[in-house]
Amino acid sequence: MLNRSNLLIKIRPVIEVFTENSTIFESFQSTTLRPILKLQNEILINLFCFYLIENKIKLALQSDEKQGETIHAILKKNMPFKNLSIGLVVGHFTEQELLFYNSNKSEVNKRIVELVIKRLSDQKEKLY
Repeated sequence: MLNRSNLLIKIRPVIEVFTENSTIFESFQSTTLRPILKLQNEILINLFCFYLIENKIKLALQSDEKQGETIHAILKKNMPFKNLSIGLVVGHFTEQELLFYNSNKSEVNKRIVELVIKRLSDQKEKLY
C-alpha cells in the first residue's frame, strides 16, 4: 500500500541531477524543490497571471528588464503572494522533507522564492 509520501514522490517529474559534491541545501533544491516546481508550473503561472490581472499590472507593456524587475518585486515584497508560492511547494513535501524544512525554513524559503522568480522570468511569454 502506498502512503502519502510515496504517492507524492511518484507523481513528481524526474529531473536528472548530480549531487555528489553538493551541499545539503543544493541537494534538497535539486532533488525536491525543482521537481515540485516543475510539477506545479502551470498552477504557478496561472496564479501569477491572476495576480497581475487583479492588480492591473500590464506586464506585456513593459520592457524585458522591467518585466524581470516586476516579477522580482512581487515575489520579494508582496508577502501574501510570496507565502502562497512557498505554500504551493511546501504542500507537496513528504514527511521527511517537511522535517528538513522545519529545521531550515529560512534557507529553504529563500531558495523556493529564487526558483519561482527564475521560473516565472524564464516563461514571461506565458504571463500575458
